[in-house]
Amino acid sequence: MRRGACSWVLAGLLIVAGPVCAQTHGSARQVATAVARQQAEVQRLQKDVAKQESGSQAAAEKLRRQDAEIAELRRQLQAVQQAREAVGKGH
Repeated sequence: MRRGACSWVLAGLLIVAGPVCAQTHGSARQVATAVARQQAEVQRLQKDVAKQESGSQAAAEKLRRQDAEIAELRRQLQAVQQAREAVGKGH
């Protein structure tokens, strides 16, 4: 009699465990899919950040070149103005 009761209990556990295992396996698959999606999103964002940083560095370099050009033009203007003053004083 004891064997019969144990068999029923064991059978009941197997009936319940089957769907639970399937759910767990499905959940693991869903988690893996979600993780893969998030990793892809992280990679995309990293590429976007790298692209923005590259653009920012290029813009900063362009500004440095423009600043140097402006400084050179100011020096040239100052030299011309000083030459004019010298010519004006000479007359």
